[in-house]
Amino acid sequence: MKKLYPLLSVLFLIYWGCEESEDPDTPNIIECSLDTLFSREVGGASNTDGYDIVRLDDCGYVGVGKRSSRPWIMKIDETGNEIWSKIFEEVPIPQGDFGSGHQYATALDATTDGGFVLCTSVSTNHPSYNSTGFIIKTDSSGTTEWITELPSNRAHHGKDIIQTVEGDYVVVGTWFVSSAETSEKSAFMARYTESGSLSWIEHYGGACDEDMFNAVIQKDDGGFIAVGQFEHEGGVYNCDFYGYTDLWFVSTDSEGYLLYESMVGGPAWEEATDIVMLMDGSFAVSAKKRHTINHPINAWLLNMDMTGNILWEWDEPDYSGGLRLGDDLQDIILSGDSQTIVAMGFTYDLPIDNIVPNVWAFDAASGQQLWTNSYGGETEGTGRAGIVEAFDHGLLFFGYTNGKRLKIIKTDSEGNM
Repeated sequence: MKKLYPLLSVLFLIYWGCEESEDPDTPNIIECSLDTLFSREVGGASNTDGYDIVRLDDCGYVGVGKRSSRPWIMKIDETGNEIWSKIFEEVPIPQGDFGSGHQYATALDATTDGGFVLCTSVSTNHPSYNSTGFIIKTDSSGTTEWITELPSNRAHHGKDIIQTVEGDYVVVGTWFVSSAETSEKSAFMARYTESGSLSWIEHYGGACDEDMFNAVIQKDDGGFIAVGQFEHEGGVYNCDFYGYTDLWFVSTDSEGYLLYESMVGGPAWEEATDIVMLMDGSFAVSAKKRHTINHPINAWLLNMDMTGNILWEWDEPDYSGGLRLGDDLQDIILSGDSQTIVAMGFTYDLPIDNIVPNVWAFDAASGQQLWTNSYGGETEGTGRAGIVEAFDHGLLFFGYTNGKRLKIIKTDSEGNM
């Protein structure tokens, strides 16, 4: 997931204005600061989900996800009105032993030429589907400029993508390995040229098949940090029966060579979902955990240094009402003043049901929870949940209606409607 670092936010503030300058040598300046609150349905009733969203410098926002079982992209203005929307019909709907699957856009980044780059994943990770994800590059209106299939020797699922400072692209995710116990390493990082050609691909992981990267950022030295889950055996479960996972933090150089890795967790399940750099050069990592089989799934936020050591962590208390409840953080941002970490995620009943979007806010220095709000509605899956800081310093994110239709929600800076 992509984040606006504090310096970029300051630069945006410097250049915001409202009228065309009288000086022909001074660039036109746009003011994007309407004080808005809204909740609007988007995408129609065509099985639409939203996974990521970015803020532009033209008072608009662009989001991606899935509509009618294919990758989908849309742009809205500052008040939530749709400007344009596109389904990528050139991407085939996966077919396999379990019927029709889905190809969905999991992440996007705004590119320096004014366009967008996004990656996709296939909903059913099964060899009968013989489908892999894609990288799609569009212009500023969502029109496809080029489309590249991820390696198709076996299905590769893109989970996050960024444009590097050099102008090319890095994508991370997971791929379908041949067996539950394997030496093939099931997480991947790949680098593509500006025209969509593969520069290199590296695989990472251990002896189990459920290792996965969920998010990636570029470091100041040109290398990368990816976070996700690392599978391991434990207790009565082994790799053959969906073994346990640890939160996984991986640091590489600019060519994908592994420099450091850190696994954090107990005997059960933990997973990192997103990462953002803080002002002091450390990282906030959103996560979820279930330390034992007999505990609910809890939201989890960590502050980690460059090598994956924990500096502080917020560990959500267990629900007092029993085990059949869960929370997780899915997407995080740092506020423009760098003081607040905001996380978007879900609360739900177990097994996964009654899934409701939720937002948490934390002090960036200490990890102390500042507030949390739930926004009603319900979705059928706990996929990505994009969130950005809005132009008026409020928050804009995907939510759902009670009828499970996708909507855009805009709140104030404390999550109030």
